[in-house]
Amino acid sequence: MTLLSLLLAALGFALFASATDLHGRRFVQAALTPMKRRNRRIAAWIALAAALPPAIASGGWIFGPVLWSGLVMLGAGLVFILLNLVFAPSSNMRGASRKSVERTRS
Repeated sequence: MTLLSLLLAALGFALFASATDLHGRRFVQAALTPMKRRNRRIAAWIALAAALPPAIASGGWIFGPVLWSGLVMLGAGLVFILLNLVFAPSSNMRGASRKSVERTRS
């Protein structure tokens, strides 16, 4: 049940990320309409809310919400790492490193 909560939390944050312009264009290859963006945000909130009952089932009413909040933070961190470090376009990373090097030389 804990793994299910973690997967739902990560899914929620992945949906939040895909509702933004940067990540939405990267994976869908097109601009998102406002309706699609809104639907993804609603689905993300539903996924985060759906992660709470399995956490309560595995941790009880006392520790379940605490477990849920920890899993939500872990899911957000995993999605952040995947989107910005693992699946980052290499051309953007090279350009960013060049700019930072140029700033330090000046």
